[in-house]
Amino acid sequence: MAVNYLSSIDLNKNELQNAKIHVLATAPSNPQEGQIYYNSSDNKLYFYDGTSFVDASGDIKSVVTSTSTTLTITDSTGPNPSIATVTAAVTNGSTALATGDQIYDFVTDSGTTIAALNAITNNVTIGDATDVTVTTSGDLAVTGDLTVSGTTTTVNSTTVTIDDPVFTLGGDTAPSSDDNKDRGIEFRYHDGTNPKLGFFGFDDSTGNFTFLTSATNSSEVFSGTKGNLDINNISLAGSITTVDGAAPTNGQILIGNGSNNDMQLGTITAGEGIDITNAAGSITIDAEDASDSNKGVVELATTAEALAGTDTTRAITAAGLAARSFSSSIGDGSATSITVTHNLNSRDVIIQLYDNSSYDTVFADVVRTTVDTATISFTTAPASGDIRVLVTKID
Repeated sequence: MAVNYLSSIDLNKNELQNAKIHVLATAPSNPQEGQIYYNSSDNKLYFYDGTSFVDASGDIKSVVTSTSTTLTITDSTGPNPSIATVTAAVTNGSTALATGDQIYDFVTDSGTTIAALNAITNNVTIGDATDVTVTTSGDLAVTGDLTVSGTTTTVNSTTVTIDDPVFTLGGDTAPSSDDNKDRGIEFRYHDGTNPKLGFFGFDDSTGNFTFLTSATNSSEVFSGTKGNLDINNISLAGSITTVDGAAPTNGQILIGNGSNNDMQLGTITAGEGIDITNAAGSITIDAEDASDSNKGVVELATTAEALAGTDTTRAITAAGLAARSFSSSIGDGSATSITVTHNLNSRDVIIQLYDNSSYDTVFADVVRTTVDTATISFTTAPASGDIRVLVTKID
């Protein structure tokens, strides 16, 4: 029968010789942290870590060295033992790939799917000279920068979204010389009859931005039929140098052509009485003076010129005609001689009288006293405002 100890035994650093670990077929009940026993069922030594019994006879889980990056293991009685590296980072289905050769064969096998590859810190070569396809049922994300080196990159997707607001074409660095190649976007479409190739971008040969709807690509140099633009407003910092392939001449302007439903260069034609002078950047339109034989511009006569009646180039308006005549009602019931002031500056005037009541023409003694006045005499003084006097200048 075993001796029961109710306190710890201190051997004072003396050896425990010929000792035997407690042998049990199953783990003891109510264990204490640090308790050990030998399991006779699986022939393994176990210790209790405070939670469960742990196999103390397992493989080395890790080796840490702070003095060297090289770990050397020797056996004095035989050849150096081999080291097997087991990783759970790379698996083939549910099978872990243990050796470097297994991982290499797995990765380079074109028919194998990588189930888990947690971390790659060095360059990785996938496949050999044949094509390699990466297939995923979900999304494939590249969180770092992506560099693709090759001659052709094809993206077979229906939607491409790029956050960068500036798309750089022609290389990642500025070219050191002119390669004589155009820069832009080549696109394919169908016009309802035939498949077409289009292009819009920078034409290296002309230095202009061009748009082609039926293009030919010859080693990145494009030629073809120029297309139309449907835009709202145009703001030009420079000038229009050609229209329909021709440079405009002095006096030409853009004029709508209803037959072609477009704008084209045209000129203004001078009609009768109009003179047109075309200069660089300007058009001067002058009207000729009117005459009895030529249409043109007429200058209006002033009142003084209308009264003078001597100008042969100016036209008289209705107001001018009115200025060449005078009318007034006379008579006060007592005066038989009345002075009428007409201010027509001429004695060449016709003076006519009529009765304001009956509107009959009447006659009296008329004297053209001065160039601006006339004296009218009656036998009997007319009543107040009874006689109307009309004076018209005659040239």
